Amino acid sequence: MGKHRRLAQLEDTALAMAQALEPLVLPRRLEKMRAVLATRSDHVVFAFEAMVDPHNLSAALRSLDAFSFQDVYLVRYQGKTGLSKGVTRGADKWLSVHAMESTAELAVRLKERGYRLAASHLRHDAVDLEQMDFSQPTALLFGNEHAGVGPEALALADLVFRIPMRGFVESFNLSVSAALAAQTARREIDRLGAEDQAPWRLDPLRRNMLYAAWLRRHVRRGEEILAKKGIDHRLIPLDP
Repeated sequence: MGKHRRLAQLEDTALAMAQALEPLVLPRRLEKMRAVLATRSDHVVFAFEAMVDPHNLSAALRSLDAFSFQDVYLVRYQGKTGLSKGVTRGADKWLSVHAMESTAELAVRLKERGYRLAASHLRHDAVDLEQMDFSQPTALLFGNEHAGVGPEALALADLVFRIPMRGFVESFNLSVSAALAAQTARREIDRLGAEDQAPWRLDPLRRNMLYAAWLRRHVRRGEEILAKKGIDHRLIPLDP
């Protein structure tokens, strides 16, 4: 199947899924989904290397959703349990969470998609987060709670950044670091423009696919309903 035909198929399927499921969702929930999609961004993505504490990760994901960033990459996630639902408050179901086997795989994936990789570290040449240029698509990489980012990540990174601190401590809790970085990145990308074609916005196809996936996840027995209508929901992943 050619690329253009494939994209058209995805677009048609996403629209068909939305038309089938929207009548089953309360109007205020539909309004909320659309409002969030209008602010959602994949211009800045967040990656976490070898995380071990699910509570820390859960708090970070909640902050990323709050600032309306869509993509999270987990490299060698080492948590012994799943995310803490009491901490995420359901935020994770609205995010696209991608599992990576290695930092090298992450770097290749992101750079193929046009992102520069920025690793969080206190190295002498680290750039203050507040001075970073977010006009270019950027991936912010954080190391785990104990060791930080590894040597491989530092070697693969296009730049190193740090969050400036004024007191005696030299680091924030991981979830706090993610929240501060998300707040700064959100402020900076909002300055790139507010029009529909602003570079930080999701492209129309991905926005429609996300909307369809959110509806499918939200509606009870959504997949069964779609199957009865002859709509192949498998074309639209839950984390598009």
